[in-house]
Amino acid sequence: MHAEEHSRYVPESPSVDVRVVVAGAIGALLLLGLAIGVLSWIYQVAVPIKTMQMPAPFAQPRVVPSQDEVAERKRLAATQNQRLGTWQWANSDHTLVHIPIERAMQLLAQKGSDAWTPLLPSQAALSSPTASAENAMTAPGPMPSGGPQPEKPQ
Repeated sequence: MHAEEHSRYVPESPSVDVRVVVAGAIGALLLLGLAIGVLSWIYQVAVPIKTMQMPAPFAQPRVVPSQDEVAERKRLAATQNQRLGTWQWANSDHTLVHIPIERAMQLLAQKGSDAWTPLLPSQAALSSPTASAENAMTAPGPMPSGGPQPEKPQ
């Protein structure tokens, strides 16, 4: 029955006046524009415009170190200058030497473009990455504890 009602439905006649619809739309737009204008005027009248003043410049901070800090800084500077300017052993085995910074710069300048090449050639890998796995698979010996032990021949 629903299909029958649908088939008998007749749309409204096109006698709706287009001028009435257009006039309603224009009226709504005018009302919107009037509301925006009134609110803008209220905002301009009610909200005062304040200009911000430039902030006053801050005075430079004055750092006054204590006598202990001054003495500590002088002691640290003297220790660092002494380490940078003298020859000394860098380890207890006497196999590594610290040289004065001036001498180190002279040595680097003499080497020229070779100054950054390694002193010792890089060592090749001791074994391939899979060597330990291969040794574990082929090496005879007892199994780790907790696992089954191989039978001994009798």
